[in-house]
Amino acid sequence: MRLPRAQDVHFDMDDYLNLIIPRNRISRLPKPLARLLGYRESGRPQVGNILIASWALLGAFLGLIVITAVYKFSPVIQRVHPPVIVASLGAAAILEFNVIDSPLATPRNAIVGNTLAAIAGVGVAKLFMLSDDFESLTWVAGPLCCGVASWVMTMTNTAFPPGGATAILAATDSTVRNLGWMYIGIVLLGSVLMFGVALIVNNIQRQFPLYWWTPRNVGPQKVPDVEKMGSSAQVSEEASTEEVTESPHRIIITERSILVPEHFGLGPEETEMLEALRKRLRSVDPTWSLVKILSVSDSERTQVHSSRETLPALRNSEQTSQVHTER
Repeated sequence: MRLPRAQDVHFDMDDYLNLIIPRNRISRLPKPLARLLGYRESGRPQVGNILIASWALLGAFLGLIVITAVYKFSPVIQRVHPPVIVASLGAAAILEFNVIDSPLATPRNAIVGNTLAAIAGVGVAKLFMLSDDFESLTWVAGPLCCGVASWVMTMTNTAFPPGGATAILAATDSTVRNLGWMYIGIVLLGSVLMFGVALIVNNIQRQFPLYWWTPRNVGPQKVPDVEKMGSSAQVSEEASTEEVTESPHRIIITERSILVPEHFGLGPEETEMLEALRKRLRSVDPTWSLVKILSVSDSERTQVHSSRETLPALRNSEQTSQVHTER
């Protein structure tokens, strides 16, 4: 039996983990609480860079001052003699207040990824500490801590750049080394406090987070009802078979099915997008009326190179459909 090539081997834990992750239900909470958690009934608000910089300044200061205050004045934490601040949380503040649109700023990455990095760092540092000559090996231990943390975050889809510093500190900073396994709790607490401040500050005029777990579907999944329009295709509801066959350049989405032309290839992301639209149709108000959002004439069609290029314009237009915070 031939072994697969290394470049062909791929494992995505989300293919299995997302099946048991509950669906986002934030929209069902009271409106003030839902807004605080990032839910918006309309499109995502856009603000200029002056406001972004101002909110980032305030957010970074408040986020870090809350963490340092808890570290300094908590009797429980003071017993283990923590550092004034875990330096990597400063880098985390830039992600969570400046570039809040980045997937790296989501709670999964900011909290889970940073904590996993701390676990990896402490674990590797403890192994090196078994040597009597540990101090002379810190130049090796630090990089290895970062490398292991990077591997763990990649395999769990929780990549968080400040996590590299979190892991390195476990081996190279004497104050952090003295914390031992308590360092993991210190990092977790700091990450949660930072994210809590980010929810308050970023949702005043912006929207944060864009999703809580992943932009992909979570929960038990049904096989998408994507059919190929051919000899066995059947169009339910108001789309008849004659209408479909007479208009081959058409994709029909109903609440029950998705029909695409035969031999029209769909990638995984495109299939997920069509399936998401089909699910949204199920919740449409029965008193709805059709609204024409975009039409491309034959003369203009040659100017459109990719449907993906139109997505940002549609998302930012005044006719953007209701946007829910992803999981």
